[in-house]
Amino acid sequence: MRRHILVFGLFFLLLACARPKPPLPPAPVANILLEKLKVSGRKWQQLDAAAEVGFRRDGKYFSTRQFLLVEKPQRLRVDVLTFFGQLAFQLTVNQDQLQVFLNTTVPGKFYQGPARDDVLARFTRLPLRASELIRLLLYDPPRPEYLETQVTTEGDRYRLRLISGDRQQQFFFDEQLRLRRGIYLQAGQELLLVNYDDFAKEDGFPRRARIEIPQQKLSVVVSFSEVKLNQPAADKRFILTPPANALPLKLPELRPSGESS
Repeated sequence: MRRHILVFGLFFLLLACARPKPPLPPAPVANILLEKLKVSGRKWQQLDAAAEVGFRRDGKYFSTRQFLLVEKPQRLRVDVLTFFGQLAFQLTVNQDQLQVFLNTTVPGKFYQGPARDDVLARFTRLPLRASELIRLLLYDPPRPEYLETQVTTEGDRYRLRLISGDRQQQFFFDEQLRLRRGIYLQAGQELLLVNYDDFAKEDGFPRRARIEIPQQKLSVVVSFSEVKLNQPAADKRFILTPPANALPLKLPELRPSGESS
């Protein structure tokens, strides 16, 4: 009997503790949320970090260990390691120049040429411009021009809509007015989604970003560690020096999609 009393006592104690979450305060006006986006966008200019990157496309999943160096407006470096910690792939975007080293064949292949969006997408697997990808990774999702704003409360989030004809951007903020989610739509179709979470207490920068391209059934989750922020990198870090035995190739010589490299 005493045992049953103890069990019921714990049950009612848990019920008492599970109080309903209080409702959100009234939604702020659009200008306040827009200012939050601008402040966040100005705050982070550079990121140097290790990252676990998981890709999912058409139900297939794979992950890689990478080192990312990201700097506005258009400088990017990606170093991808194999499961055994060996260098498999390097990529840099330095303004309008793209360099790629593929270390998966003997000899390795070194590509160099203009940083065209279509060529970059072949290597990143994301149909995004370099400047767009950089901003998404730096917690600064792009904000295209808009004609109308709307603010509503959706569950435990505030939703800011930026509307221009059949185009719309939706940004979701938590009670602390931190941006947690962005959706880009055209004619009601979702083109791009981005989610941020795992915010670090020391700097407020999200340690996890998820980018989705629904029409291509593609999602990428980036989990950052060893994070360094706003420490401008030396120019030489965005310039690759090909190994002596690497096969030099121009980027326009890439084979058509579907053929193996």
